[in-house]
Amino acid sequence: QRCFACGERGACIACQRKGCSRNFHLPCGSEHGCVTQFFRAFKSFCWEHRPEQRVQAHPEADTVCIICLEPVEDRTSHSTMVCPACKGAWFHRACIPGQAVRAGRLCFRCPHCNNKKKFVPEMLRMGIFIPMR
Repeated sequence: QRCFACGERGACIACQRKGCSRNFHLPCGSEHGCVTQFFRAFKSFCWEHRPEQRVQAHPEADTVCIICLEPVEDRTSHSTMVCPACKGAWFHRACIPGQAVRAGRLCFRCPHCNNKKKFVPEMLRMGIFIPMR
């Protein structure tokens, strides 16, 4: 199979959306906005069919990531996420994995409201790897 991102052979990850024929290498998929879910069936989705957050929230003007304190986008996207529980914690997708690795699945929670019940399943669904410790 050829990778839709780089065009090279050996792409062994396929988009799980029915009818989608995109295949990709894991690093190429990550670079091009694909999402791999690291739980249950380990599904992967191309950039067009990746899961989106269902939370209806918009950040206030000048909202910053609560982890790196850099500005976030004005809406949820692949690179900007929000806590589904408090809807007040905004962060970059790239900032969350560091928190997840340090905490592990048992202690990982929203850095703002400490919610674990809604936060962890949403992060897993959105493709954030949370290791078991």
